[in-house]
Amino acid sequence: MKKKERDSRMELREDGGVPYFIFKNLEETGLVRHGFSTRLGGVSEGYLASMNLSFTRGDREENVRENFRRMGRAIGFIPENLVLSDQTHTDHVRLMTEADRGKGYTKPLDYQDVDGMVTDVPGLVLTTFYADCVPLYFVDPVHRAIGLSHSGWKGTVKRIGAVTLEKMSAAFGTRPEDVRAAIGPSICQDCYEVSEDVAQAFMEEFGGAADERMLYRKENGKYQLDLWRANEQVLLEAGILPEHLEVTNVCTCCNPDLLFSHRATHGKRGNLAAFLMLTGKGPDSRKELCRQFEFREILPGEAKQAAEIERICFPPNEACSEKMMVQRAAKAPELFLVAVDRRTGKLAGFLNGLSTDEAVFRDEFFTDADLYDPEGKRVMLLGLDVLPEYRGQGLAGELVRRYVAREREKGRERLLLTCLESKVKMYEKMGFRDLGVSASSWGGVEWHEMDCALEMTGQKSLYNL
Repeated sequence: MKKKERDSRMELREDGGVPYFIFKNLEETGLVRHGFSTRLGGVSEGYLASMNLSFTRGDREENVRENFRRMGRAIGFIPENLVLSDQTHTDHVRLMTEADRGKGYTKPLDYQDVDGMVTDVPGLVLTTFYADCVPLYFVDPVHRAIGLSHSGWKGTVKRIGAVTLEKMSAAFGTRPEDVRAAIGPSICQDCYEVSEDVAQAFMEEFGGAADERMLYRKENGKYQLDLWRANEQVLLEAGILPEHLEVTNVCTCCNPDLLFSHRATHGKRGNLAAFLMLTGKGPDSRKELCRQFEFREILPGEAKQAAEIERICFPPNEACSEKMMVQRAAKAPELFLVAVDRRTGKLAGFLNGLSTDEAVFRDEFFTDADLYDPEGKRVMLLGLDVLPEYRGQGLAGELVRRYVAREREKGRERLLLTCLESKVKMYEKMGFRDLGVSASSWGGVEWHEMDCALEMTGQKSLYNL
């Protein structure tokens, strides 16, 4: 991958064979899921290969939908929650509400000429499209709001970045100095030759700021334009603090094997996409989770679905087999707690275990459902699973919280589990106590054993009710 000579905290990540870019300053807010796609990791063919994310480039619809599903699994969003732009190189920025969920993906657009979007609704996935133009990301950690805008040369001259901030200020009370912003992968100055009329528009708008670093004339009468610098100027003048702004160093045109570029391919290309979603963490997160998910015991026909989720969430040596999952669900369905997406009717995640009077966790609990004792005072937890596209919303914590409350009401005394050392702190936050290295060697891995007392003893726990 070719990079330009500038610092950037943008990272290329990969999940499930799907690479995508993220910005560390946005990630560090802890409030969003976001990413910028590459052309790799999808199923499209020919000059659209392989991660084309446009329904209007001549691709098969089923290919595009599969590509969105793959991006969702990698970044952590549900495609049904997408909200798509209608880009026409304007400076129009639209406030997106709950009523817009799915527009452009599960239902038709009822708006036009939208190059930017803002929202404060958790779970809405703002989505804009690219093949050289500039993606602009905005996260307001104070008012828990986000914005995402498409800025080509016309949008840049019209200062769509500043317009987006103004929209966020009017809708949410956003102050630019609080905002974390990022300028994403797009065409660099070396690759972006423009005509005199375009250059004149920038000189008129930016005045002295349109110096040789932003725009310079060549001997052929054409100009080389730096959209990164121009958008950086727009955002800084709008009040974004320099320390809160990240600027890409990756050019779409310089990297045709990694990214789609209109210039590099003379228009024979697919579309990249930028994604930005506000997570459900915060004061209203539990209300949002209850709205989105049904929490209940597993149904007989859902065991195979649970096994597939287990396969996705755990490596082969650690995952429960389909046979074992079916046996568990048949033997002790009341010791499953599943989260069902109300929109799709599918499982998003689950927590399951077996009750017993045994005091120590042993590997046989994973493989032998006959160890189940319905009257047992302890529960050996066998798996906490949440699909990647549903993570970042607090769903795992809510499953544990509800499970603890349910089993306490049944008169259980203790929950036990094993986990990797890297997960110990997570479970400690959920009210579990680390008992040290476990005797379990399930999957050939070293585990920590943890427990959570359920007796009403006044013990302080995040999950005490």
